[in-house]
Formats: sequence, structure tokens, C-alpha cells
Amino acid sequence: MGRLQQKHTESDSMEYGPLKLVPERRELVVDGEPISIGSRAYEIARLLVEAKGDLVSKDEILRRVWPAPPVEENNIQVAISALRKALGNHAAAIRTVSGRGYRLVLSSARTNLPANTRSLIGREGVVAHLQGLLEKHPIVTLTGAGGMGKTCLALEAARGLLSHFTDGVWLVEMASLSDGSAVAHAVASVLRLDIPDNLAQPKRIASLLASRKLLLVLDNCEHVVDSVAELAYTIAISNPALRVLTTSREPLRTAGEILYRISPLAVPPEAMADVNRLIDYGAVQLFVARTRAMGADVALDPANVKAMAAICRRLDGIPLAIEIAASRAATLGIVELSRHLDDVFRLLTSGFRTALPRHRTLRATLDWSYDLLTEAERRGLQRLAVPVGRFTLRMATALLADGGDVGDPEVVLEGLVEKSLVVADSVNGEMRYHLLDTTRVYGQSRLRDSGEFDTVARLHAKYCLGVFASAESDWQGNAQADSLDELEYMDLLGNARAAIDWAFSSNGDAALGLCLIVAAVPVWMFFSMAMECRQYMVRALAMFAANPQPDPDLEMRLLTAHGMALLSTMGSGTDARQAFTRSLHIADRLDNRDYRLRNLWGLCSLCLNDGDFRAARKLADRFYDFARAAGDPNATAWAELLLGGVISVLGELSLGRRYVEAVVQRAEADVLNPSPNRFLFNRRVLALGLLGSILWQQGYADECKRCLDESVNEALSGADVLSLCNTLANWVCVLTLERGDLPDAQRYMTMMVEHAARYQLDFWLLWARCFKGALMTRQGDLAQGLCILRASFAELGSRDRHPRFTKLRALYADALYRAGHESEALAVSEAGLLMAERDGHLWMLPEFFRIKGCALWQQTGGRTCPETSRLLNEGMNLARRQGSLWAQLRIATSLVRVNRPNGRLDEALAMLRDTYARFGDGFGTPDLVEAQELLKEAG
Repeated sequence: MGRLQQKHTESDSMEYGPLKLVPERRELVVDGEPISIGSRAYEIARLLVEAKGDLVSKDEILRRVWPAPPVEENNIQVAISALRKALGNHAAAIRTVSGRGYRLVLSSARTNLPANTRSLIGREGVVAHLQGLLEKHPIVTLTGAGGMGKTCLALEAARGLLSHFTDGVWLVEMASLSDGSAVAHAVASVLRLDIPDNLAQPKRIASLLASRKLLLVLDNCEHVVDSVAELAYTIAISNPALRVLTTSREPLRTAGEILYRISPLAVPPEAMADVNRLIDYGAVQLFVARTRAMGADVALDPANVKAMAAICRRLDGIPLAIEIAASRAATLGIVELSRHLDDVFRLLTSGFRTALPRHRTLRATLDWSYDLLTEAERRGLQRLAVPVGRFTLRMATALLADGGDVGDPEVVLEGLVEKSLVVADSVNGEMRYHLLDTTRVYGQSRLRDSGEFDTVARLHAKYCLGVFASAESDWQGNAQADSLDELEYMDLLGNARAAIDWAFSSNGDAALGLCLIVAAVPVWMFFSMAMECRQYMVRALAMFAANPQPDPDLEMRLLTAHGMALLSTMGSGTDARQAFTRSLHIADRLDNRDYRLRNLWGLCSLCLNDGDFRAARKLADRFYDFARAAGDPNATAWAELLLGGVISVLGELSLGRRYVEAVVQRAEADVLNPSPNRFLFNRRVLALGLLGSILWQQGYADECKRCLDESVNEALSGADVLSLCNTLANWVCVLTLERGDLPDAQRYMTMMVEHAARYQLDFWLLWARCFKGALMTRQGDLAQGLCILRASFAELGSRDRHPRFTKLRALYADALYRAGHESEALAVSEAGLLMAERDGHLWMLPEFFRIKGCALWQQTGGRTCPETSRLLNEGMNLARRQGSLWAQLRIATSLVRVNRPNGRLDEALAMLRDTYARFGDGFGTPDLVEAQELLKEAG
């Protein structure tokens, strides 16, 4: 029996970063490779690893490594030097703290792999083999029956390869996905790829990963195998440095895949008589390690060893089943456990003979484990089988606390974790729980048998609803953004999808499902899942239409959410207008102040996008009055921003500026979480862009640039694509071009095109093409630029009413005039005048008057033209009334040019000098440079 007494496992090994110590062999393993070092260096390594980055003093090292007799400190230095040499690339991880001691400083790996809390037993050769396969093949699939430990093997193999992939090792869990359409988005989310959910397609992901060296671990793929196969193949063929490791109960069946079928752990044959050899089998070693980990004092005597071998044989060497059995060994004893297991198999395997063998065996294992639970634990397992994917202690408590005789929820959860029926992981310092898929399915079947499934599913849906409802108030600017657990909300979305499916089922609660969809809208928007949100809105409205007893409050909320989803994905449209209008009518009837404001904001935004600024002014006034009456500071600030924008476009620059400056000052004091709030955008991003535009028109070019730069940086820092596109298109690109900063204008245009293309925002793409043409005309390529502008405006048709296109139309007309195409310039400028007067874009009227007058003068060969003088003077008078110093400068410059051939320069030069003298900065901008040159020529 001596050999049995001396046999150990590696369960007491220690790991820290890429370092692993195996005390049994006094071995140091670095990046998976055993390293030979001396005994003193090993003991120092052990102290440093145990300290996990904390300081280990010299005195402690001397006391622990050289207990007697006393030695000199240089002995430590010699051992440390040897240890550093052994660590190779990680030598710098041992940091000397002068005069005090040493510590390990290891940078965290680029990974989301969970921490390794237990040694993998009986699979060492498999792990090494998998790592070898990943070196040679782009796609490796671990396949096998449920409970074989596919996930554990994949994670262990991946951990050992962390140092081989400079862009990280990333785990994507597929278990919570309800169908294959969500696979690509799940991968994009984990890798933090900047792709909206509606564009998360394999080819797009492959293009973004084309230059990355990473390992992607896709876990539990069998229910979405077709989508995973497409994704894995697409990204693998696009990048030879990328590897995909998947776990699935069936192969992907895609080119480039190498299959590794996981067999059960080795179990001793029943005929083996040599007791000393039984402990050599991986299944028995796993049973011993897990039983000891539960605190049991396992004696390796012949009776126990034989009983363990029998249990492992009965469980077919399935790791999951062995771990469940081991969790009960401390209570029943190993020999008694083996007898009880035999009884359970005889009682519960009947009725499953037609099932696949692996399902029959695992079902029997789970049945046996279930019957060994207390009644409270049984009911707890049933109820915790409803959540999909990870859940928190809070969710568990909500599902268990209402369970009658379930008992103390925390005690029940702890018991289920201890018995390996619930898995516990530490995520960002907080415990998250989940059931293995087979366990969850098993628990749900038990719950359905009990007749309580719908009751618990309702509790689950109500819990999700409650969390989302509380998040909505937080996300309206009332709480710090970083106080919200984004990971929890992402996990909760998976649960919400399952809850909605139940709610819309024949035994569900449609009204609850509708409320849940509405409550989830801010979360969908926060994670840029606007297209999914829109799809759920369509589903919800169809369900609501079939409701025989309509609920006006719920209808109002659904319509507003639908309008917001359409506004964020399309920018405009009849459906969005109808949704907001109908919802506003209901809000007025119910006197719901919040939704009255939401819908007024939505309608005003649609008017702005459609270029109808007179209608927008009326809506903005209503919005402002209601916001102030409601005492709503968030809505009031948005009303001020809307008014500032509308009023400035209508030509009242000073008043518009006062509104916008108030918004900027308010935003600086606010805590904003922009993406998911009720008004969609980052208020500060838009306010800074608009303020920059007003400052430019008033003659403050340098202050304008500061505002524009800050607007872009704010949007980029928050990854707020919609706000970024708005500020780039409405203000930043054009004003940067007007300033003469052509490289920056090119950079911003490229940024615009990339984001518009990535998010398939066609209305932004068309604007970007127009701007590209305008930019080219300023870069010296008038012919090609005008060609692009002609084609773009022809494609626009009636969609060019927004002020952003009004400004581009002015740039188009000016380029035609400069290129000598006077007739076209007159036609375009005349159309611009008519449109600006019709829709209220009065801020651009002076510029259109100027361009039309100059084109007319040029068309007459530079001769005296009363109509030119009338147009320029009318433009100047209007610019003065508006307070647009920029427009006054341009018109004054044009007056000098058109009057120079006639010799009537005195009045025009005096006007130009007076206008030029009123500028305080921006003297390097093209307009001021041109004015200065004309004044110098005149003496």
C-alpha cells in the first residue's frame, strides 16, 4: 500500500500569470514549459508567487530559504539572478525594491478568460495535443458528449497560449444565444469591434481582424453550429495568424477544421485486480482531487479505492458526473456513495433506453445527484434553471425568495455551488453564476414536471423588467455612468430575450413581455443594438395590435420606443413621424409629461432632419415650455439646444448663441451618459458643434476651432457614433474646410465615410460624397469635384432640405462660379435662395445672394450690373441684421472685386476695412487672407 499512500496530484500547484509551481516535483513551469532551477531559486520563486505581487522582504527570504546557519545577503542576489535567467522573457517581472526586498510584477494578459481556480486532472496530454493542433490548423473543434469537460479543456489550452497571441485570447460563450443570428454580434461585442448589431456579419468581422494575432475560443456552439461554422471559416481564411478553438457536441463541418473528439477519462477495467494500479487512472485521480477539495479526508485504502473505481466506471468517466459524485462523498462516504449510485441507476435509467447513450448516462447522473439534494436545494435547482447564461446573486435571490419552502436563498445557492450543480465565477470582483447547459435543461424539465415553470418564468421576467426600469432613470443623467454594471446588463439582455419568448408564448403574459421590451430599449441603445431594438419594436407592436384590451399607456411607450429606434437607424421617415405623433396624442390625453417631452423632441428632431425649420421652431417652443413647466432640467437643456439650433438657422445668431452657451455650461456641470438616454444623443457633443458654427459666423474662427475639436473628441471618447456623425456632417467638416484646414477636412471626411459605411448609414454616406466633391474643389481639382457634386445633388432629389445640404449647395454654387460655369452657378444659387426662404434657412441667404450676384457680374464680362449691386447690398444688409461677420466679410470682399473695374472703390474699400477691423482672430483663414491682400493692393 506504500505506493498508494505516496501518490499525489497537482491540485496544490500554484499559478501567477505565466508562472506555475508544482511542489510535488519542485518544478517551475513558465508559459507551459518546465524550467530547471536550483532549490534556493525555487523556494524564492515560491515565495514570490505566493505573494501575488506583494513585497517579499529580504528578511523573509533569509528566514524561509536559509533558516540556518545565517548567510550573507549576496546569497539572495545570486539566487535571484539565477531565477531571472530561468524566467527568460519574463526576467523583468522580478522587481527589486531598494533596501527592502523583491516582488513579482506581471502585466495582465489581453484576455477575458476566467481565472483558473482548479487544476485539470487526467487531461495533461490532451491539453498539449490541442495546443499543438492550434499551431498547425486555423480551426480546432473539441467535440464530445455533454459533461466531458470540453470547456475546461479549451480554457486550459487557451491559457497556455496567452504569450503566443499578441492581440489576446478571447472567450465567447454561445450558450445564451437563442439562435445563430446573434453569433457574429456576440463575437464583435467580446472583441469590442466597432460594429452595430445589424452589421455584425462574418465578412465585416474578418476585415477588422485581418491584421490581428489572436485566439478566439467559441464555447458551446452546438445549437448555433451553422452560424459558427460560417464565422470561423470566414475569419480564419482571412488571417493566417488567427486561430479559432470551438467546443461543440457536433463538428462544424467547415473547410480548415481539425476535429478532436474528447473521450471520457480513463477508468480502470472492472477485471483489474491490482489495487495499486487503480489510482493511476485519470477518472479516479479526478474523484480523489475533487473529494479532497470538498474538505473530506480521503483515505486511499483498498476499500475506498475500489469503490472510487466502481463509481467512475458507473459514470463512464464523464468528468461532470464524477465531480457531482465527489461533491457528495464527504457526506455519505465513498463506499456508501457507490452503493447508493448503483441503486439510483437501477431506479432511474428506465424510460430512457431510446435516447442516445451519452444523454441517457448524463440524465441518470443528474437524476441521482438531484435526489441527493435537500428539498430546498431541489426547488432551488429547478428555479435557477430558468435564467439563460450568467446571473447574479440578486437574480438568484429574486427567483428563490418567492419559492415557499426553498429556504434561505444564499444558503441554497451556496449548497448548489458546492455540489457542482451551479458554477460560480468571479467577474470584475463580483460573483456570477450559471448552470451548465445540460444541468439547466434538466432543471427545467424538473420544473415543468412540478407545474411551476410558468410561475418562475414570470418571476424571471419581472426581475428583468425591474432592473431595466431602474436603469432607465439612472441612464437619464441621474447617475454616474461607471456606477452601472454594463456586464450585468449585457447578461440581462440574454435573459430578457428568453423572458420575452416565454411572455409571448401560449402560457405567457403578453402584457409583461411588452413592458419588458419597452424597458429594455435604453439598454439596447446603450450597446448600439438599435437594429435589434427596432426588430423587437415591430414584434411588440404586432403583439399589441392583437391585444383585445389595448392599454394606452403601454401603447404610448411602445410607439415612442419605435420612433426612437427608427430615428436612430434611419434619421427620418413617415413611420417615425406617425409613431411620435400617435404617442404624443396619447401622452397629452394621459397628461404624461415625460412622454410628451420625448415625443416633442422626436418630432422636432424629424423636422430638423427634414429641413423644416419653421415647423421645428414651433415644436421647439412647445418642448421648451413643457420642459420648464415640468421642472425637468435634462429636457430643458435639450430644449435650449433645439432652440439655439433652430433660432441660429433662422438668422438670429446672438439669441441662438445665448441658448447654446447655456447648454454647454450646463453640460460641463452635468454627469452625462449619452447613448441610452431618452434623447438618444450626447447633448454636449451637439452643443459644442453648434456653438462652433455660430462662433464662426460671428467672426471667432479660433474659438470655433476649439469647440469643433472638443465636440469630436467628446464623441470619440464615448464611442458615440450617432453623435459623431451629427457633429461631423452638420458643422465640423464644412467649417474646417471654410477655415482652410484642408488636411483636417480630409481627415474628418475620412472619419465620416468610415463610420457611415461601417454602420450602413446611407444618408450620411450621401452627404459625405457631396462634401468630398466640395473638398476637391478647394484642393484644386475643380473639374472632378464638380462632377461629384453634380451627381450627388442629382441623387439627392428632394432629400436635400436639411441645413447641412444647404451649406453644401452654397459650396457647390461657389465652385461653379469660380470654375466659370456662371449659368449653372446662377441656377444652383437661385434654387438655394428659394429653398432657404421656403424652409427658413435664413442664415445662408447672404451667401446665396453673394454667389448669385458674383456669377451674374462674371456672366456680363465684369461690366456694371445694377442687379449685382442689388444682390450684394441686400445680402450685406441681411448679414448685418443677423450679426454674421463672416458673411459681411465675404460680401465686402466681393463688392471690392466687382467695383474695381469701374473705379468706384472708395465705398467698397471703406466697408471692407471696417469689416476686417472687427475681427480679433483667424487671420490665417482664406477669407481674411484674401481681404488683407485686397486692402494692401489698394494702399
